[in-house]
Amino acid sequence: MIEDYFSRLEDEMKKCYEIAKEARRRREDPTLEPEIPVARDLAERVERLMGVPGLAEMIREYNSRHSLEETAILIGSEFAKGGIGNFKGIKAVEMAVRTAIAILTGGVVAAPIDGIAKLGEGRNDDGTKFLRVYYAGPIRSAGGTAQALSVLVADYVGNLVGYSRYIPYEEEIERYIEEISLYRRIASLQYTPSEDEIRFIVSNCPVCIDGEPTEKEEVSGYRNLRRVETNRVRGGVALVIAEGLALKAPKIAKYVEKLNLESWNWIKKLTMKEEKEEEKEDSEKFMREVIAGRPVLSHPSRPGGFRLRYGRARNTGFASAGLNPATMVILDEFIAVGTQLKLELPGKAAGISPVDSIEGPTVRLLNGDVLRVDDIESAMKLKGKVDEILDLGEILINYGDFLENNHRLLPPSYSLEIWLQEVPVEIMGLRNVEDPTGEEALRWCEMGAPLHPKFTYLWHDISLEELKALCSYVERNGRFDGENLRIPFDERVKEILEKLLVPHKVREELIIEDAKPLIRSLGLSDELKRIREIPASGTALEAVNQISGFKIRARAPTRIGARMGRPEKAKERKMKASPHVLFPLGESGGRMRSIIEAADKGTVKLTLNVRFCPKCQKETPLIRCECGERTFSMRKCSSCGRITSEELCPRCKKQTSEFSEYEVNLREILDKALRELQISSLKELKGVKELMSARRTPEPLEKGIIRA
Repeated sequence: MIEDYFSRLEDEMKKCYEIAKEARRRREDPTLEPEIPVARDLAERVERLMGVPGLAEMIREYNSRHSLEETAILIGSEFAKGGIGNFKGIKAVEMAVRTAIAILTGGVVAAPIDGIAKLGEGRNDDGTKFLRVYYAGPIRSAGGTAQALSVLVADYVGNLVGYSRYIPYEEEIERYIEEISLYRRIASLQYTPSEDEIRFIVSNCPVCIDGEPTEKEEVSGYRNLRRVETNRVRGGVALVIAEGLALKAPKIAKYVEKLNLESWNWIKKLTMKEEKEEEKEDSEKFMREVIAGRPVLSHPSRPGGFRLRYGRARNTGFASAGLNPATMVILDEFIAVGTQLKLELPGKAAGISPVDSIEGPTVRLLNGDVLRVDDIESAMKLKGKVDEILDLGEILINYGDFLENNHRLLPPSYSLEIWLQEVPVEIMGLRNVEDPTGEEALRWCEMGAPLHPKFTYLWHDISLEELKALCSYVERNGRFDGENLRIPFDERVKEILEKLLVPHKVREELIIEDAKPLIRSLGLSDELKRIREIPASGTALEAVNQISGFKIRARAPTRIGARMGRPEKAKERKMKASPHVLFPLGESGGRMRSIIEAADKGTVKLTLNVRFCPKCQKETPLIRCECGERTFSMRKCSSCGRITSEELCPRCKKQTSEFSEYEVNLREILDKALRELQISSLKELKGVKELMSARRTPEPLEKGIIRA
């Protein structure tokens, strides 16, 4: 069945491509073939994207022996040695860097092509040459790991072809500091490194991280530097240093160590942070950009928040976490299947799926009863009866999320699968291990097992003083009938029981069912007489381990903060003014960018691609010349006006451009398009103010007319 499904998809895709090819054969488009190549795997996608024959086979060979990141780094040596293509010097480095980003991004984003504007070279004071990588805004789509590894690849391949390290001037270092701080105020950064971190990165990085100016704002302090080409803010520079090298330093350090790249040993120092600082950063990052109207479900690492549980269900996976469906109902169904939650750790966010095999929330009802809700039916019955959610239950996160985000593994919720790893062999064959009675749980403790998770309460959430108060109150006022414990109602005692998540009922007095494990945990006998004294110091968890006489584990050592994400970000992006066709109008189309309004003006000035007709031997901005011949994209010298295919004018040696300003009879072009489509009139047809592509090649108006 699944093979038939994929086969049908492939057949329909081939039909679509044939239709597209037939349309292109009419020679009205800039290219004669569909630009999106068909590729069966990552290696083939990268080869098609980079246009280098033989690259796919080389990627497959390396990837069979190395991780994807290592493949991205090591494939660069093949460019340097001439094993792939025939690239020399700086061109070999450029192809290696672009290929590395393509591999790391799966060959599906614009970063390898548009994220790197170019590579250049500069000179140090000692005369040695160093590499400059010019990053642009689209490098953001590559992600922090690919951004950082692109710098490493540039250095790795640059060394092989003879480049030295970049030695920055002091004013250049200060320029980076000012620029990243300014960019942070203009746009957003996932992580903003400190001034010392920026200074450390720039001083040690062997490659000059340069970039195209992406913002209108200019630096005010360190301006007009000899080796910095612009005073405007370079967004790509800020992204690569902040979200790449600074944020992903621990991940990069792993590959530096594994591949023994000595010139990058400095990056390891960026990973040496105190544990408390890491936790603080996680919390600050999670609470950043909280939006009014979006609920914060739990604050970072606080009691009552989601309890971490490792694993995956059939419907969860990478960046997809699981919650008990009862949790979704108890949260007033604010969280639905697929809702994005921003999580404190290990990564940025996760889509939510229901998993009924993990623990649900613990709630206090309006009548004071405390109970855990593990199924959706019980949760539905409790609608309108819940006074407070004491605990949100477990959140299921797979190990792969921690690995991918390079986050250290944290102690999980003490669950049945962990308990089973600790029990003696003779218990393994016993029945009812999932839902034992208190008597059974205590009998297993006598056999050497820790207390069963069902009766392991959250002792780490109360203080030693609260433990003493609870123990003393139960000893003085409690009544135990062999199964249930009854104690007079007391506000403080009830609050302690709620912190421990001990299920109980309120019927003029507090009633705890199957209470023997709790009584033993308090160091009391069945007659509620003290067996062992509570120690004078330490934590409550340490104390119950001493006075109970058996092992009691931490029930929820890791709590995870969560808030609702921004689901509207998944909405389709639409260009402002909703154009029908990418055809530039300048100011002639008015506020609505109307092609019909612009055509009424007759001849208009437009910035378009420079093209050349081989038959008429004349320059034109049109894809098809007036004589009917297809034209070719060329370049034009802005100084002498010569048409050429070279980047430098052969006559005056100045830079040429792929676009120029033309006077175009828009009425004539529009009428011709309407005649071609056999359409007599058109109410509305919207274009754009200007084109931003490198060549400024417009779409045929016929496409826009069909869309309109």
